[in-house]
Amino acid sequence: MRYAVMHQGVPIGYIELTEGELVAAPLLALPAFDPLRPTVQAGSAALLALGFFGAASAEEHNGAGAALRAAAALQFDLVDRHGELVPATFVNVLEAPDGGLVVFARLGHAHARVPAMRPMAPRSDTDAAKPSAEDEDV
Repeated sequence: MRYAVMHQGVPIGYIELTEGELVAAPLLALPAFDPLRPTVQAGSAALLALGFFGAASAEEHNGAGAALRAAAALQFDLVDRHGELVPATFVNVLEAPDGGLVVFARLGHAHARVPAMRPMAPRSDTDAAKPSAEDEDV
C-alpha cells in the first residue's frame, strides 16, 4: 500500500509498504526532504558506523552522539491514501551507503484506533456477591 511520509505536516516522500509489524521500503523523496537530508545523512553514517546496537552504548565515546540525537529528533509520520494518519510506534528514515533512502517503521504496537470496551458483567462470582454499602445498612 502507498503511504506519504510526513514531517511537520509536510509530505517529504512516498513509500510502498507491505503488511507487517516491522516494515521497510525505499523512500521516493520529494524536494521537501532536501533540508532534512544533512541531518539524516549524519545520523545514518553514525548509526551504520556503530551498528544498530552499538549506537546507544558507545555514543559518548566516539562523538556520534550529537548526530544520532539530531537524527532521532526528526519526527516522521505515515499517512494512508485516504489522508488518515497511520498509527506507528516509530517511523525512521535512514540513508544507505549507496545514497538511497530507506524508511523503517513499526506498526504492530501502535495505539489502537478503537478504544477497548470495559466489560459490563461481573468478571467472577466473588465480584457479584460483594455486598454494597446499602446492603450493610439494612
